[in-house]
Amino acid sequence: MQKNESDRPDTKVVIVVAQHLGIGLAANRAAVLATGLVAHVPDMIGSDIVTKDGKKLLGFTQIPMPILVARPDISLVSLAEKSESVGCTTIVFLTRAQGMRSYQEYIDSIKQTNYIDLDIDAVAISGETKTVIKLTGNLPSLR
Repeated sequence: MQKNESDRPDTKVVIVVAQHLGIGLAANRAAVLATGLVAHVPDMIGSDIVTKDGKKLLGFTQIPMPILVARPDISLVSLAEKSESVGCTTIVFLTRAQGMRSYQEYIDSIKQTNYIDLDIDAVAISGETKTVIKLTGNLPSLR
């Protein structure tokens, strides 16, 4: 049975990127984080749809994902910690990932770093709508 929007829980998803990122790097981070969310947010992907003439279109996210920009006074490490502490699903993107040649190299570098010292430059947050708005509602959209 296909779920419709009213069957989904009250979920909001946002991606917050560092202000210093150019549009290309911000888009890259958003794409990477969105793919990670798919594995952790139930019912995020809508069903496939068949056109009148029988062509199948593969489903994609049925939850809007605005991309927001962190203000200079916002620590993305703190935002990630805060969103986790209130029960949100939180995925981070580290600046260092851009230059890594393998996921294993990325893993190894993280194992050598304390959380507070992570070079987070983007965060995806999914949670109850009111909670996510409370965390990010005052941040501007990426333009």
